[in-house]
Order: sequence, then C-alpha cells, then structure tokens
Amino acid sequence: MTEKVETSADIEVRKCIDNHQSFALIAGAGSGKTSSLVDALEWIRDRDGMALRQNGQRVACITFTKRAVAVIKERLWFDELFMVSTLHSFLWEQIGRFHSDIREALRLHCLPRLIEKALEKANGGNSRIATDARAKAARLKEELAMLATVESFEYSDEVVGDYPNGRLGHDDIIEIATYLFKNNVTFRRIIGLRFPYIFVDEAQDTFEGIVAGLNLVCAGEGLPIVGYFGDPWQQIYEHGIGTFAPPANGRTFSKIENFRCSKSVIRLLNAFRDDVQQESSGDNKGREGSVIFRLVKAEDPEESRRRYSNRQLESALEKMNAALIDWGWHDREDVIKLFLARQMIARRMGFFELNQLFTGPFASSRAQSSFESGQHFLLMPLIATIAPLIDAKKSDDSRKIIDILRRDSPAFAIDGPYSSETLIRMINRSSELVDQLIKLWGYGTIGEVLRFCVDKQIICSSEKLHEHLMREPRVEEYDEAIHAMDKGDWLADSLLKMKTGEILSYTLFINNNSAYSTQHGVKGEEYSKVFVMYDDIEANWNNYSFGKVLTPDTAGNPTDGQFARGRKMVYVSFSRALEDLRVLLFTSDPLAAKEELTRRLKLAPDQIEIS
Repeated sequence: MTEKVETSADIEVRKCIDNHQSFALIAGAGSGKTSSLVDALEWIRDRDGMALRQNGQRVACITFTKRAVAVIKERLWFDELFMVSTLHSFLWEQIGRFHSDIREALRLHCLPRLIEKALEKANGGNSRIATDARAKAARLKEELAMLATVESFEYSDEVVGDYPNGRLGHDDIIEIATYLFKNNVTFRRIIGLRFPYIFVDEAQDTFEGIVAGLNLVCAGEGLPIVGYFGDPWQQIYEHGIGTFAPPANGRTFSKIENFRCSKSVIRLLNAFRDDVQQESSGDNKGREGSVIFRLVKAEDPEESRRRYSNRQLESALEKMNAALIDWGWHDREDVIKLFLARQMIARRMGFFELNQLFTGPFASSRAQSSFESGQHFLLMPLIATIAPLIDAKKSDDSRKIIDILRRDSPAFAIDGPYSSETLIRMINRSSELVDQLIKLWGYGTIGEVLRFCVDKQIICSSEKLHEHLMREPRVEEYDEAIHAMDKGDWLADSLLKMKTGEILSYTLFINNNSAYSTQHGVKGEEYSKVFVMYDDIEANWNNYSFGKVLTPDTAGNPTDGQFARGRKMVYVSFSRALEDLRVLLFTSDPLAAKEELTRRLKLAPDQIEIS
C-alpha cells in the first residue's frame, strides 16, 4: 500500500485555509493534485464542519467531468457538507431560480453578443456565409424581442439555447453566470454566504469569465475564499483560461512532487518544461523506466492540399507497426497508443468510413460532437444494446444476453409481451431473436438492423430515430446553400445504407476498450507504457504542428497558437507514462531532428533511433 506523503504544498494550502486566504496550487502532472484537493476539503471538515452545518452552509468543489465528481464524492464518503459538481451544474444550481436575472442577462449581454458575432460574419458581403449570418442575426433579434413573454427558463442538454421556449444551452449558462458575477452584487453576496469555501479543480480548463467572477466573490479579506487546483500546462480545451491566479490578496505556489512517472520520463518533462521542476517521489523513486524517440523520414504528400494518398497512409501505418514490433510492444495489452486526430485512430481500428461520414459535409458541429462522445441518436442503440448483444452471442454468453434484453428491450421489460413466460422459454426466445439479429448483422445494412430491432422491440426507438427509419430517403443531390438546415437527413440516409462492419470497432473505442486514444482523451489517466505518434502531415491539422514544437530549428517555428496548444498536448501525452515512453516522430530531416532533440530535451544519443 502506498504510504501517504505530505508535501510542502499541502502544508501551504492548510495555512491558507487557516488564515482565510485564497490561493492557487499549480500541480504538475503526477503530483497528486486530487489528493491535495481532497485533503484540503477534509481539513475544512475537521476544522469548520460543525459550524458550517449549523449555519446551513456548504463547501463547493467544482470539477470538470462527471467522472471526477464521482471520484471526489466517494473519497469524501458522500458527505453532504460538500457540494461536488461539474461547473455547469454548479452554476445552474445558483442561477436557476432567478428567472428575471436570467432574462436580464440574456437581454443585455448574451443575445446582443450573439447578434454582434453574427453581423461580424456577415461583413456586408453576399456570400452564403454572409447571407446565413444576416439571417441568424435577424432571427436572434426576433428572439430578443420575445424574451419579455418568457416566464421561466430551464437548462437543456444542448450546446445553444431555444430562447423563445425558455430553454438554455451549455454556452448560455456560462455567459449568464459571467454577466451576473460581474454586474450583480447581490448574486455575488449570495454565493459567498452559501459557500464560504469554493474550490475549483482543473482550473486551467475553467472559463476566464467564471474565474474572474469567483475572484470578485472572494476579493475581500477573510471568508469566502477560493482555492484553484490545476496546471496551465495541462490545459486541453480552447475555452479554458490557461494561466489562472487567485484574487489580489491570494497566494500562488507549486507542487513539485511526481508520484506517477519513472525517472526517465520526469527528466524529459523537466527538460521540456521550465517553470516547474519535478522530483521523483513515493513508490516511483526507484523506477528508472525508459524514453526512446524514433525519427522517420516523412514523405512528401502526394495528394492536393498537402494530404497523404491512401498508399502513403498505409505506409505510415506500416512504419508504426514496425516500430512497435521492434520495441516488443505490438501485441502488449499494457500499451496505450496516442494520436492527435481521431481519423488516425479510425483508420487503425477500422471505423474510417464512419468517421469520415460524421466529419464530412452532412455533419453539423453538433452531430460531430455527439459522434465523438458516442451520444448520437442514430448510433446510441447500436453502441448501448445491439453491439453488446452481438458480442455476447459471439461469446456464447446467454446470461449476458438476457441481462441486456431485460435492461434495454421493451419486449423483455416487466410489462412487456414476454414478461409472463418462464425463464427457460424467455431464454429460448431471446436466443432465437439474437440468432436472427446476428444473421442480419452479417449481411444487412445498419438501417435494416435498426428496423429489425425496432420491429422486434429489442430497442426503444426515439422519435427522431423512428422518423428517419420510416421516411423515404432523400433523392435530390445535396446542395449546402439549399439544404443546410436539413443536412441531417443526408447524414442519416448515408449511415443507414452502410454495412455494419465498422460498428463494433467504433463501439470498442467509444467504450474505452481499445489500446487507442486521442491525446485529449487521456487527460488524468496513466498507463504503464505509452506510445505517441506525431505525423503532422497525416493529422493535417493547422492548429497543431508537433514537429515545429519539438524541433523548431528543423521544422520551422510554430505560430503562437501552434506553440501554445502543441506544448501542452505534448506535456499531457508524455506525462501519462508510469514506466516507459516511446515517441514516433515523422520529420523532414531525421539527422537534424536528432541533434536538436539531444540539445533541447537533453536526450542521450542512444535514446534516439533513426529509421
């Protein structure tokens, strides 16, 4: 069992709590940030818990994901003294009852800002983008005028709101809260009275306006105080503030211990980063580990717009496989393979066509986002029910088949048509249905599989899914200027005509049951062996250039944006490794890149291979 180590940063946090002083803890990768956060919350409970409960006050802990909420709640034994929630949930809890204040924020801030952005895109031109922007501005002006008739508001699980119907999206919650923090003294006072202590986890990914607002809440001497826990170098979301700081009277300090990574990885992180120099601590003190870079000569792209041809993409895949085989990592289950672009994973795992569809001309930004999270309404029945049934049948797991059907299938529900049958008869019936399903899965289309499952009541059909399954396919050629608002019809038609071959691979990836991940997706995770591939041409991503971030003398200087984003993504990727790290870098000049990596990252010559 790992012995608990108290660090100097933990002591400083306690001093700030005792002195009612706001603070910011900069916690590098592997430093045990969550442990420091939980320890600080427990210190407040031991010190002030009784008084807070008597006063009807709570301690707020705002974190970034539902998964983090669950982890922190469990470590605090689900104590109701602490309000642990995601940022959006916390903010809605505070503003949700103040409908007149919400209306004011929408009227004076949110909608005027959206209108202004739309008019900026219009720019007086006659292009389709300009025309659409003017139409959007006109629609928003109408919705602005209708706000007075909206009696109440609710928070819907959408990106943007439906204002005439009182439904607010994710972005609206942030904008409304930002406005109220800045302009409503009473709102700030209420927050401070409810929560004398407000802790913010992953502060680097929190919105700038929210950090500024919480600093206003805690600007005075004494309670309330705000404590930020995070690391600017681990910011992975564009909207995040990045570098954060407490109010003017607060303190900032760093946690330099690294309890995760081996010595080799820590030396690389310290060479790459100059503001925090970490020390090996805890159980990993004796782990040397290893770091190896392999440099591969990048091919000149054969396709237009500097894209690889299919032949070149396959060649890059072969070089990746060759490196993994040489390192003995090809078939190991303890290796995580990290890529920036999801298309690179899709090609390797076998759902490339599916990925192309949901990143192509028929996919809205919302459709792409829901595809990436596994929440698209067309795919959810396949991911949640149908693919698991296929997998259970292939494993000959009749018990799992029954469990899935009882959980998801209307036919096998308590009040379903088979509810009165004996267990043996139910097992036989389920086996018959799944046999039919797996036969159809082998030769049918996705549309045929979904229609079969709806007809046999294997899955529940949402209204949107039912509409697409029942309507006639669109026969006219898609024209963005004419059909932009209905592009989802073409997306659905294309998906329903596809064969099922890529669904199982996609499901494995979405459920984190594969050895692949995006570099965004591993934030907060750790793995024994980490493989990272950098091929800027294959990724074809203007926002990033890892060759320029790692070897600017060889590849050329990155833009400010590429540098800021790229170095953080590199740091997050490298710091996932508990033991060993392998990096495959495609470069125009492997020899020059080797010299530069040796100089910049202090790598020994035998840590860099040229292939």
